[in-house]
Amino acid sequence: MARREPTMRAVWLGRELQQMRLGAGLSAKQIGNSIGRDQSTVSRMEDGRTPVSERVLDRFLEECGVVDPDRLADMHCIRRDAANSGWWDGYEGEVAGVLMDHTWVESKAEIARTFDLAHVPGLLQTPEYAHGVMSAVDPSADLDRWIELRMTRQHVLTKHQPMNLTAIIDHSVIRRQVSSPDVMRSQLDHLLKVTQLGNVDIRILPMDHYCGVTGAFEVFTLLSPYPRVGYIAGTAGDVCIEGHAVERLSVQFDRLLSASVNADDSLDLIVKERNDL
Repeated sequence: MARREPTMRAVWLGRELQQMRLGAGLSAKQIGNSIGRDQSTVSRMEDGRTPVSERVLDRFLEECGVVDPDRLADMHCIRRDAANSGWWDGYEGEVAGVLMDHTWVESKAEIARTFDLAHVPGLLQTPEYAHGVMSAVDPSADLDRWIELRMTRQHVLTKHQPMNLTAIIDHSVIRRQVSSPDVMRSQLDHLLKVTQLGNVDIRILPMDHYCGVTGAFEVFTLLSPYPRVGYIAGTAGDVCIEGHAVERLSVQFDRLLSASVNADDSLDLIVKERNDL
């Protein structure tokens, strides 16, 4: 599963370059002549398929007349992120590019808001629970490797300046047994434990509430200079959502949050289901 498409951050860099070039009224050929690159190279830069050096970026920004210090700093930040690798790149060739981008988004997120109908969110799963979920989804997968990836992703909740996570979980999820009572009991204990971190808020959506939502989704608020990003889960993989569609997901999340029980009552429900196992 070797990655052939550009990373999300490279695409974002290219998109910003193209918008600046068009805003300056320059053709790809014109700016290429100014920065010492041919037209096809400029096009590949704007598609996110050709890396952009710091020197080339400086010349590109100068030709486009960009002088605002904050804008310059933002562009250099995006360029560095596009050029740099992360621990997730060690899985290149093993997982889909969209999952690697998803993991990068998690690493940059200040706030995550997630809704799940079928299982506990990946960021809150125990290894044994994750094994049960993944073996049901794809028994042929390298489960140990997938679980390693999932557990490493969870470090965003405990790192310095951790992500703030609000997770809405359908009540059926904490009642649905995965693998065995012991595995489920341990998973529910883990949910109770992570809420003590101070940056994790778990809410249970009552079973008697029809939510009108057919699948799981997430909304991430990223560190500057990046926009908010959404993901909608699907059987063929997650779909990344950008632009105005993210706002619609956010509004939907707010409605679900209003219908969910409060934080203390949610924990009481988890304790009850745990004790009933």
